[in-house]
Amino acid sequence: MMFRRLGGRPAATAIAAMTAAALVAATPMPAQAVDPATIVGAALKAYDVYQKLAGGGLTLDDATTKIIDAVNAAKTDIMRHTDRLATAEVRACTTSAVINVADIGALSPDSRQLFALNATDCVTLAQSLLATVGNAGSVDELGFAVNVVGPIALLARTSAGLMTGGLRSSLTSADSTVLTRLKPSCRDIPLWGDAGPGQPVEVEIICTAYNGAQGYDSVVLRIKRGQPLPPIDHTSAIDDAVSATSYPVAKAALPVLTS
Repeated sequence: MMFRRLGGRPAATAIAAMTAAALVAATPMPAQAVDPATIVGAALKAYDVYQKLAGGGLTLDDATTKIIDAVNAAKTDIMRHTDRLATAEVRACTTSAVINVADIGALSPDSRQLFALNATDCVTLAQSLLATVGNAGSVDELGFAVNVVGPIALLARTSAGLMTGGLRSSLTSADSTVLTRLKPSCRDIPLWGDAGPGQPVEVEIICTAYNGAQGYDSVVLRIKRGQPLPPIDHTSAIDDAVSATSYPVAKAALPVLTS
């Protein structure tokens, strides 16, 4: 990944040191147990804080503290999940953003802009890979990464006095891709039993995520044997099936990013 220089000047020594530390920290480690719900919760909280900041409901200082707290509360799980990223560049820049955001208040204006630009580059790199990686597992890992770095980049750009419209568009595109590529397959199974013509029939809904997790729901319809089923809402079963993936945070982030 190409890191930026401002005005032809090298980045501040502190940034260089932190980035070097982040690259070391990003070295793949043996797989450890990760709680996806912790990462999802932290990302959702960070997006919620940013939404309040953008709407004038929080000061920049308060929003900075709350987003840093959200990231720190899930840092262990975030780092373990980041270790699973197959792409070294995204692994490194995600780790760097998670580490360096804690010191954003101590950065000089130039260094703060550099941090914001590098975090933005991380988002756009993940966005581009989401459309090209070949398997859903990689999409899922990138989905977590883009939504961990996304609120950090939004905060950093706001703190540095930079515009956020382009970044929000990139995040919207990334999360739309996550939803499309991680959408479970669903089956609707009429449980006919001894139901007669015109009698209510329970239809079982089974949705299966890429990782094999399943979600269930059912509806009762008046249908006839041999006729196509009407459109059925799969939302509840889908949400259950994908609860341990990056799908929920992508779904929740879109209204924030497009509001």
